[in-house]
Amino acid sequence: MTMSRPRAPKSVYRIPVFGLYGLAADSGTAGYAHIESISSRAPANDWHISTHRHADLAQCILVLSGGGVLDIEGRAIAMDPPWIVWLPVGVVHGFRFIPGTEGLVLTVSDDVVDAAIQGSVDRDRLSFLAAEPRYAPLSAAADIGIDVRHLMTAVAREQDLPRTAGDTVVVATISLLLVAMLRLKTLDTLDRHLGTVQASEFRRFREYVERSFRTQPTMKETAKALGITTDRLHAITTKAVGKGPLAIQHERIVLECKRELIYTRKRISEIAFDCGFQDMAYFSRFFARHAGCAPRVFRQMHAEAGED
Repeated sequence: MTMSRPRAPKSVYRIPVFGLYGLAADSGTAGYAHIESISSRAPANDWHISTHRHADLAQCILVLSGGGVLDIEGRAIAMDPPWIVWLPVGVVHGFRFIPGTEGLVLTVSDDVVDAAIQGSVDRDRLSFLAAEPRYAPLSAAADIGIDVRHLMTAVAREQDLPRTAGDTVVVATISLLLVAMLRLKTLDTLDRHLGTVQASEFRRFREYVERSFRTQPTMKETAKALGITTDRLHAITTKAVGKGPLAIQHERIVLECKRELIYTRKRISEIAFDCGFQDMAYFSRFFARHAGCAPRVFRQMHAEAGED
């Protein structure tokens, strides 16, 4: 059910309110989703989408080629593809596209966005992110772990060839798009804090830790694998997250041990060996120092919690 909204005085709102651009707003937009190419609508308007807003609709715009300028709340933002834009409900925006620009525009009603957010364990962060306009160059899928182009084209296929549970696909897609933008924001913050070169080195270090933590390489071996000095590695991680590289590696080892103690039936000695420990006594001390109790106690505590 869509609740009616009070009509604003004409003297206050002079900005056009549209459903899709150029079409009158429809108050019955619950459960709405539509995707189209930029080139399907922009040429008819001479590639200029005048400033307007949507009363009940949010949009995700993916600019793949061409580009242009995003006009948003009085600011002009140059778009150099690939570029992604998130527009929450009510944001005043317009576009001046370079003729021939290609990309996709996903338009969904605000209740679809709410469903995507509320179904996520990260709903607080996603809710905060979704409430504000976002625009940024689109990083490679390898950098954010999500292929945004594939997601958008997948929704377009769902629209062209309706299948069972298509609504679920759209909601899941919105969730993943918001996560992608959250990760883009994180990368941007890291780049601004560290600089592009050090941010790249920090990301490579985290990837290296993920691949190698079970063998517990020394920090000298880690730095050599990354092609930097141990001093530089320590300086980068300390600046990025306030802790040294060894502490980060230890945190990852402890996380894996906790997971295996909770979710597997492996013997504790087997878990220790799988995570690079040869001495059980040392493993017990290491785990207790980081987790606050011995491995056996940790497993028992979580086993009892699961029985409640």
